[in-house]
Order: sequence, then structure tokens, then C-alpha cells
Amino acid sequence: MNQPLINVADYPPLGLALNGIGCLFWVVAYAVLIWNIRQKKFVEMPAYVACANIGWEFVWSFIYQPDTGLLYALSYQAAFLLDCYIFYSLLRYGTKQPMAKGLQHHFRLFCLFNFGFWIFFCYFYKNEGFDTAIGANSGYIINVILSIQCVMLLLQTHDTQQFSKVLAIAKMLGTGLISASMFVLYPTNHFVQFLGATCLVVDNVYIYLLWTRHRTFRPAQKHTQYVN
Repeated sequence: MNQPLINVADYPPLGLALNGIGCLFWVVAYAVLIWNIRQKKFVEMPAYVACANIGWEFVWSFIYQPDTGLLYALSYQAAFLLDCYIFYSLLRYGTKQPMAKGLQHHFRLFCLFNFGFWIFFCYFYKNEGFDTAIGANSGYIINVILSIQCVMLLLQTHDTQQFSKVLAIAKMLGTGLISASMFVLYPTNHFVQFLGATCLVVDNVYIYLLWTRHRTFRPAQKHTQYVN
């Protein structure tokens, strides 16, 4: 089905602009995340929700497509390709995150099962009529989980040098601008608006905690240590 580059016929330009700029900040976040993975051999995205993230992107890149225009569909696909490297890195380095020892032995199997689960979840969620035409409802369910788990991962990890302030700010701005676009694109969808506002609050709490912990971190610690 042919799509316009940007669908200004069905969506207000302001909402599309906010959404597009938010997507660009997410590209920055992914680039910083990938750079940090290559430098530190540590995946900053929480393992339990990283599988959901790539599962959503798979569904909305290859099974469904957003009706906001071809440019947005291509941005979903580009995000999926970047996330493939992140997911591959998660399979390699994910056990460096704090987790039960029993899970470490089955971590890759867990990730693959979790990835498959979210593919079916996102597919049926849209197919049964619960999602928007751009996947906003399911995307924000995952995003709230991601934001909360980022805080939990930070609090469980002593070595805050594993975490990037630039990534945290880019993620907050990306999600925040996309959340602002929800008020324009879907003015009556209070569910997704609530989830977007929740993400903004939790993301700023994360930035505050990261900033304060960077200030109090003792450089003498050379290895990542986890809270028992």
C-alpha cells in the first residue's frame, strides 16, 4: 500500500513534528547505547525489557506499519536494525547485569522466549483492536516498564560509571517529545497520555539518581559490584 512521506492529511503537523523529533532523540540514545556497549562490554538497557523493545519494533516494522507516513515507517525499521545489535550484545553481555544465578545459566533461552512472547503480544494487541495505528498503546506499556526497570537496574548497581548521562537525557527527551505528540495526535486517548506522563516523571527521577550517584561514586572501585 502506497503511503505519503508524511501523512498530514490525517494527523496535525505539530503532532507529527513532535513525534519525529522525539524519534531522532531515540536514534541518539541508541547510538550512545551502542557506543557504550562497544567501549564497556556492558548493556545499559535492562535485560528483562530489552526483549520486549525489539519484539515491538519487529512487529511494527514488518507486520504492521504506522500510518503517519513512509518516513515514520522507515524510522521504525531503522530502530529495529539498531536494536538487533543491542539484542545481540545483550545475549553476549547481559549476565553482567544483576540477576539471580539460576537465571544466568538459562539467560539466552529466556531472552529468546521473551522476544517471541512480545512479538505475539504486540501482534494480537493490535489485531484485537487494542492499539492505535502507530502502536502507541503497546509501545508505552513497554516504555513504562523500561523506565521503571532502568531505575531498578541503576539502584542495584554500585558502579555508576557503567551508565551514561547523555543516554539518560536523550531517552527522556525522545520519550518526552513523543509523549507530547500523543496529546496532539490522540487528544482523547487518556490511557497513552497517562503512560507518557508517567515515563516523563520516572525518566527524570532516573536522571536525578544518576546525577547524584555519579557525584558520590568512588573511583577506586574498578569492577562492577552489585547490591546483594
